Amino acid sequence: MGSPLRMTSSLRGAAVSFVATALAATRQPTATGFLTNHLPRSSFHSSHADKQIRYNSDSKLKMASDSTKSLFLFDFDGVVCDSCNECTVSAWRTCKILKAIPGDFDVNQDAPPQWLFEKMREIRPAIEVGWQIPVLLSVFLDEQANSSPSSPALSVPEVLDRYEQLVEEWLKKYDLTEKDMIDTFGQVRDDWIAQDMDSWLEINTFYNGIAQAINECDGETVLVTTKQQRFAAALVRHAGVTHACMPDDSIYGLGMYKSKADVIVDRMEQGGYKSAHFFEDRYPTIAKALNDDRLENVKFYLCSWGYVTENELQLASEEPRVKVLKLEDFAASIVT
Repeated sequence: MGSPLRMTSSLRGAAVSFVATALAATRQPTATGFLTNHLPRSSFHSSHADKQIRYNSDSKLKMASDSTKSLFLFDFDGVVCDSCNECTVSAWRTCKILKAIPGDFDVNQDAPPQWLFEKMREIRPAIEVGWQIPVLLSVFLDEQANSSPSSPALSVPEVLDRYEQLVEEWLKKYDLTEKDMIDTFGQVRDDWIAQDMDSWLEINTFYNGIAQAINECDGETVLVTTKQQRFAAALVRHAGVTHACMPDDSIYGLGMYKSKADVIVDRMEQGGYKSAHFFEDRYPTIAKALNDDRLENVKFYLCSWGYVTENELQLASEEPRVKVLKLEDFAASIVT
């Protein structure tokens, strides 16, 4: 088990500068100094800073018209970054603001009960967009608060079976909209960053070797994520991915695109690349893209180290257009 990456002073300055310009004028107070060493983590995290730079700083900015280059597109959460613990803490704080913590749970605590971290990691493969994370956290709390021997709390598989229904019912119960959730979830992160950026960066961990491989990638690199762009950009800089290898305008966040397939098509049309490669840890996203005629020449990779189930790995292994990728093989797939 590795420890989170640490930032150099130059990278810290870049990340702070980037995030500071995006912070909202009004913020809710949050506690600082959150400790992360007790939280559950993947075994794939980096144990050292992936910040070795072995390329010409101008080389990656001249690819768009070069048909000998390839296009590499990456999902963020579950491919580059393990943000599950951060999402769980931010979801708890979001629910506190929205007064959506039922039962007698201690709302004065800045982080949720330990058992919730495990629950949220179990259900993470089913979550398609980040704003649903506070919803599911509140659902688990409600189930726990109202359970009894004769009426036990819903299990994770049962929650998954009723996922869409539970989300819809929860929004109606609290009279909230998708926009309310996006705005509040984002506000919580902005506040955390403004008051204690170190602990926010530390709780987000990065998979071993990913940042270095992206920096050494032989083609153009693009990030496509359902996380808001300002947060994804700050984190990839913290991980060591440079502007030269992945400019901010190659980071597509929540609300910047209709679908990941559209981003792939748009970037392919801009460049005229010899090949396009998409790395994702959610098989439902890949399965949907496989049915898009515009993407028939795209190569798909299901990242086995991310938020993926055994069933999804099996389905992907049976699909000839999808390669199930191990973490140790990632660099070789984008660097020759």
